[in-house]
Amino acid sequence: MIMRQLFIILFSVLTTIAAAQSPQRIEAMRMVQQGDNLIQMGHFEDAIFSYINAISTDNAYAEAFMKRSSLYQRLGRTTEAKRDYETAIRLNPYSAYVLDQKAKLDFMIEKYGDGLDNLEHAIAMEPDNHMIRDHRVDGYILTGEYVNARNDLELLRETGYNKELTLLKNGLIQFLEDDIYSAQISFESVLEINSNNALAYDVLGLIDLKEKNYDEAIGHFDQAITINPDFALAIYNKGVAYKMNGHNEKALELFDIAIETQLDIAPVYFARGLLKKELGDMEGAIDDYSRMNRFDSTYFNAIYNRAFAYEMIGDFENALLDANRAIEINPDDAHAWKLRGNIHMLFGDYGEAVIDYTQALKLDNLMIEALFNKGLSKVLNYRLKDGCEDMRMARDLGYKLGDQAIGNFCGP
Repeated sequence: MIMRQLFIILFSVLTTIAAAQSPQRIEAMRMVQQGDNLIQMGHFEDAIFSYINAISTDNAYAEAFMKRSSLYQRLGRTTEAKRDYETAIRLNPYSAYVLDQKAKLDFMIEKYGDGLDNLEHAIAMEPDNHMIRDHRVDGYILTGEYVNARNDLELLRETGYNKELTLLKNGLIQFLEDDIYSAQISFESVLEINSNNALAYDVLGLIDLKEKNYDEAIGHFDQAITINPDFALAIYNKGVAYKMNGHNEKALELFDIAIETQLDIAPVYFARGLLKKELGDMEGAIDDYSRMNRFDSTYFNAIYNRAFAYEMIGDFENALLDANRAIEINPDDAHAWKLRGNIHMLFGDYGEAVIDYTQALKLDNLMIEALFNKGLSKVLNYRLKDGCEDMRMARDLGYKLGDQAIGNFCGP
């Protein structure tokens, strides 16, 4: 298998070299380079025209199709981007540039192993292409292979490749490894090179959050947002800082802005849903949990919390559906079983409630609220003696909220 792959790569390289010898390929390469330069200047339509000319000159040049595909994608012209991408793959699925672009796509859809494999092949073809190696660093960081990431960063540093970027990524690894002191030094060094690096300010803010320095964190997030007003992640992180500091209304306002600024991702909806629940906005919480579920239908916490919110507003049928789904996803979570027990009890299904509370207690024998509710369900199901024993046991273990119920049903 390995020999076959090596043969394919070698054949690809030889094919590329042979094609590059033709006058048409040389001229097409010049036009692609011209298009790249135009993109750097922000002249996107002119760049598209250059890539069109390159394709007209040599319609077998996969890189020209891939370059145009990337630009189309950047401009939101997804149908044209997809068509060019498929053409590039068909013409030459093993060129270094095509493999590099495929790897980026793999990382976006979380196929990290496939992306790293593509970059491995691309680097084998072009070992001096520092940009491809830099992209492999990203893949290693995404998969938690920090030693490999550092090795590539060291090679890039030795070549003089983009010192600001290598320092930034090294600092990110240190932050992820919880080496806060070293990470702070790295990001401060980045800012010495470029005082307008918004990402450096953002991560410095996250470091402050770890240290519970909320005012300093907000200051760093503000600096990041001042540099880049559309930096949605920094806006969200600033909201987190306010929430951690007890300013929930301000946090909610920032979460709203982050989502409006295109931070349209599941964890943000989940965080906002939790915050709305804390503020008593159960309808809003349900809406956010539902939006979050469209990203990941098996996200346990969202389904559990949506069930809780449904219960709070009295929509017991939907609460039960979500509680059932939560248990399917994570049958070892005692809270999900207790929640479903609560819903069954509210429906008057006391026998079903006892079963759920019993399972919750098997998973967490210190969940005294479940023990008390189990006893209450038995009492309501005419099992007075057993039920009162459970309720009194819960009280003896520290559950103080049931004294009145014990007095009403079980006597002194």
